[in-house]
Amino acid sequence: MSEPAPGLYSASELHPAIYDAMAASIPGGDDVAFYRSLAEQAGGPVLELGCGTGRVAIPLAEAGFEVTGIDRSAGMLARARMKADALPAAVAARLRFIEGDFEHGIVGDSFGLVFAAGRVFMFVLEPDDQLRLLGALRDRLRPGGLLAIDVFDPRFDLIGPEATEFQSDRGTFLNPDTGRPVRLTVLDRSNDPVRQRFTEHWEFAELDELGHPIRTDVEALTLRWTFRHEMHHLLVRAGFEPVAEYSDYAGAPPAYAGEQVWVARRPTG
Repeated sequence: MSEPAPGLYSASELHPAIYDAMAASIPGGDDVAFYRSLAEQAGGPVLELGCGTGRVAIPLAEAGFEVTGIDRSAGMLARARMKADALPAAVAARLRFIEGDFEHGIVGDSFGLVFAAGRVFMFVLEPDDQLRLLGALRDRLRPGGLLAIDVFDPRFDLIGPEATEFQSDRGTFLNPDTGRPVRLTVLDRSNDPVRQRFTEHWEFAELDELGHPIRTDVEALTLRWTFRHEMHHLLVRAGFEPVAEYSDYAGAPPAYAGEQVWVARRPTG
């Protein structure tokens, strides 16, 4: 019996290398501008969950905000810190990157904005854990502070009990370290409708000049989907006031099978 694939972001060096290029293809529009606008409304400091390579955190620091980013992936954070080292000293001083758990690794309790971009909240696989995390985030916001979360709105034809056998080509992205292309293929997908989870295996293949793989990594992605009414309920139970829900980062109204981009406020009372 083969060993299970490591979790997403935990082992492959190819994934962190091409992450920024991959993120440019994420649906929903300009999330960096969206979170910068929220930071301007709420004020700093700012906390990002699952900050990865600093793709969003660094532009916010460049805009003048103090930003703390937390992530469990040492490889992703190494990229973030490398980019921070190349910034002007005044900008780098506004950045802090922490390797740790979302709920327990965060330092500070007076953030103006907390956000989880790129569907990061979907990595929390149990409803009780989702609720507990939201409560912890509420406590880390000052009264009136904002929380923003992005998850996808599940398509009913893709979350049934029987996963279709498939391979999905997600594109080819340049590895900035080697100058070689890296092809991303989703090898399979299995659904667990009772627990509202799916697992996919992602293959990263670095290619030579003839298009032949010279290195291949495989990681397993497991996410929990959350329905719109369920997300609203979680936010209210955790003590937030939902402010807005959009189907993309341009502010479009809620729509089936789009994004769920939620903005909620910690009450001032």
